[in-house]
Amino acid sequence: MMTIDPKTAGSVGAPPGSRVRRRSASRKRILVLSCLLATFGIGAAFGKIADRAIYDHLGVSPTAFIKSPLAVLRMHQRGWESFSTANPVRDQQTAGFRQNLETNLLPLTITGKRLSDSYAVPKMGGAIRLVGNTVIILDRLGGLYRYNLPNGPFAPMRGIPGLPNNLQAFLNHRPGPPVNLADATNDEFRARDIIYLPDRRELAACYDKFDEAAGKIRTVVSVIPFDIKSLTATGSWRDVFASDEFSYGAGISSGAGMLAYRQDGKLYVSIGDHYIVEPKVSEDPNSTFGKIIEIDLAGSRWRVYSMGHRNPEGLTFTKTGELLATEHGPRGGDELNLITAGSDFGWPNVTLGTNYDSYEWPAGTTVVGSHSGYQAPLFAWTPSIAPSQIIEVNHFDPRWNGDLLVATLKASSLYRVRMEQGHVLYTERIWIGDRIRDLVETDDGTLVLWTDDTKLIFVTVDKDQLQIGRRTPTVVGNTIVDHSCLACHHFGPTNPTDFAPSLSNLLSRPIASDAFTYSPALRAKQKLGPWTPALLKEFLSDPFKFASGTMMVPFALSQEEINQIVGRLVEASRPTPPTASVR
Repeated sequence: MMTIDPKTAGSVGAPPGSRVRRRSASRKRILVLSCLLATFGIGAAFGKIADRAIYDHLGVSPTAFIKSPLAVLRMHQRGWESFSTANPVRDQQTAGFRQNLETNLLPLTITGKRLSDSYAVPKMGGAIRLVGNTVIILDRLGGLYRYNLPNGPFAPMRGIPGLPNNLQAFLNHRPGPPVNLADATNDEFRARDIIYLPDRRELAACYDKFDEAAGKIRTVVSVIPFDIKSLTATGSWRDVFASDEFSYGAGISSGAGMLAYRQDGKLYVSIGDHYIVEPKVSEDPNSTFGKIIEIDLAGSRWRVYSMGHRNPEGLTFTKTGELLATEHGPRGGDELNLITAGSDFGWPNVTLGTNYDSYEWPAGTTVVGSHSGYQAPLFAWTPSIAPSQIIEVNHFDPRWNGDLLVATLKASSLYRVRMEQGHVLYTERIWIGDRIRDLVETDDGTLVLWTDDTKLIFVTVDKDQLQIGRRTPTVVGNTIVDHSCLACHHFGPTNPTDFAPSLSNLLSRPIASDAFTYSPALRAKQKLGPWTPALLKEFLSDPFKFASGTMMVPFALSQEEINQIVGRLVEASRPTPPTASVR
């Protein structure tokens, strides 16, 4: 009997031609598979090259470009110039501008217009308030203007009587030579705040009023019936509170005068101490100075709500009904305070600051720098930032909603304050570059700032940049700057919050020449003139050898990497067409 091997059973008795055909088909399959693998490999390599080309040109991955092509193109088109600062206080340009700004959680777009470009108004001071889609502006001497969102224009509010502040009588009695108060930016006679009371359909204003009988000044709160549709008054101003009188020259920057309301018929106003430390008026319950006052509008009665204040320049209610205030300390010790009925914050007996010219606080009753024995602040800033108005963010973006925003004068910044369980978790400084006197938030997510330069600044979320999901100062002209550079450096202006100098126009400016505080070693290289590609390569190859003592962190960069970085910085320093102004 013949035995058949299973391994060869399929070929036993098969004709030679079929075996050849099978071998040929097997070779074809191998060839097709090889071609597919080669095609896949070439495609993958090409894809990597294409991905890198798109990344190098646009600064994003192809996936991000496909997802948001218009946003990517808009971001690429505007280039690094959108991160520059337009500051009319310094350059006297017309304040129509667009600027983009990076923060920790959100990219921002900033636009602005200046009232004094349209009308002759006094600078420094004043306030704003939002009524519907209209920003009501109160200038330092009581003039009222409006700005219709989103695009204006500015216009006077002619349907409201002027504040009954007895301005002419004050000018007649004011000591010294005649003066134009519009130019006297440090004069203490001023309008301080304005607010809308929706349940009562009234405007309330806080301002200084000359008391002819006493020959002195009082800080007064007045209300007037107001129609929000026509933006006109339907009655006359009525005084509901007047502070103790103070003499001219008592202290222009310590008068406070901020208003807050929570629609229960109770209006709150902050009154500063006018720099009166002896006697200690802030601790005197019979004095209105250094207090937060609660005004019962129904009966025009008032009471001292809290005491021991110096100069509370910000006042607001949160959604949960908490009353918060920001307050100027002396040298150091600016405060964020939770205000409750009967609370005493201890000024001038305690402060977290000192005298301006020493390390002491002579009026204190405790160890210098201690706040013991009195209500402590929620948070304090040292050194001082000169806080002004404060608001709670509710409509801006989920990443910020619920946070506090503190405007500042001296620091020219916003401070975002994250609260958690009644305590300050952290603060973030957001450089604006102007003295910010007041701020409000619209229902559609715009922050409106009022500056001492009579400028309205509008802050919104940069949705293009957020949609792309990438920090884009790395995108400069047609190039991408290496991430290792941007771990410390940035594009745009150098300000006090920056860890390292700007890379903007690096090849167009002398070594160590911008606002950053450079090491003496690098400043000594200023004699070499502007940066050149050769000098940059020498510096990046060995920073300490180039400038012994530099603060530059050395990186282990290959010559190819150095050439690439320098090439991109050269490209980034080439002039590009100016961006269009926002009018």
